[in-house]
Amino acid sequence: MTRTKILLLLAVLTAASCAPVNTAPPVVTPQAAEEFMVDPRTGYDAVIPAQTQARFETAWRWALAGNDAEAQRGFAEILARQPDFLPARLAQAALDIRAGRYEQARAPVAEALQRVPGYLAARVYEAEIAWREKNNRAAFDLYRSLAATPGAPAFAAERATELQQSIFNELIAAAQSASDAEATRLLREALALEAGATDARILLGKKLIAQKQYDEARRELDPLLDVAADRPEVQEMLGEIEVGRGRYEEAIVRYDRLARRTKDPRYQQRLDEIKLEWNAANMPPHYRAALDSPALTRAELATLLYWSVPAVRFAQNLPTPPIAVDIENVPGREEMIRAIAIGLYDVDPVTRRVSPYRPITAGRLSSHLARVLIVRGASCARGATTDRALAACNIPDPLAGRIPEDPVTGREAATLLGRIAKVF
Repeated sequence: MTRTKILLLLAVLTAASCAPVNTAPPVVTPQAAEEFMVDPRTGYDAVIPAQTQARFETAWRWALAGNDAEAQRGFAEILARQPDFLPARLAQAALDIRAGRYEQARAPVAEALQRVPGYLAARVYEAEIAWREKNNRAAFDLYRSLAATPGAPAFAAERATELQQSIFNELIAAAQSASDAEATRLLREALALEAGATDARILLGKKLIAQKQYDEARRELDPLLDVAADRPEVQEMLGEIEVGRGRYEEAIVRYDRLARRTKDPRYQQRLDEIKLEWNAANMPPHYRAALDSPALTRAELATLLYWSVPAVRFAQNLPTPPIAVDIENVPGREEMIRAIAIGLYDVDPVTRRVSPYRPITAGRLSSHLARVLIVRGASCARGATTDRALAACNIPDPLAGRIPEDPVTGREAATLLGRIAKVF
């Protein structure tokens, strides 16, 4: 071999050793954060030529390895030969999704689903775009549908569960500050996602009761009777439903049990109110007007006293009361006459007036209640002066924390009269 040929051979060998090596892409399994990168050929039923299959396999492996530049080059080469090859276009969309280019990814995904309805890979990418854009409702519907599809990736069910919980929490949070009607709608949506959510169902029941939808509230509470019937909130709502239906006696029994079992003063207070409601339901119209009065008058107090305190209503051997000329057409005239007869009110000896419309202030209510105890002979008030009679009978003074000139509501007076009735 001549010297020239030897030099040429060495040059060729040297050049070959410096040439780049076409390294094959690694085999990579997507990490959890990239589980959506399902193979774009999944769900594509058309026959793929062997050469295209090989090129795509190489480009896709580069994509999974995170070498987007090499992957894009491979997909571009395929599309240059086959512009309508959907898996290559979807693969580019997957790279766009991973890079946060959701608008760019949306068109090829939509096109794939239009041309091949039910295309599994395209459905995964569609759901992933909705999820990454925080469109939770759409993402949930898409992933839930995917999870029920044979051959769907396992993470679809996990993502659907995660989205369901997120949407449920959002609905509950929104319901807390919404109007009763809007909260009802939101809570129904939440329960459609998680029918067994006890606290959400209890809140829905309360919202329905607040809107006086008692029958609907009862239907919503039915599922709780097997799992949470003993919870005070459930018993409380059942009691309110009974009140709303006019079944006061059942409500009184239920609230009485609640008050005894929980020792919660709220339940005792509500029990007293229901008893008043029960009485009012069977009373003449002017009693109801007196009970609902925002600023009690003498005639209204006489009405509440007569119907609330049996010791007054059934009092015997009373003296004939003096005639009052200003009560002839007053609602509660008979009750006013009884109040005069027991000595609660005095008739002016000159004008013959008793002033039935004079307002009852907090200060006057204290003295009137004390006078009832004394003139009707309550044993606890025996020997007590007017300013000590209420305390002697363990009845809260309506003056406590109040300005003496404050007006008194009918319900405030009725509550105190109910306590007075118990001491006789």
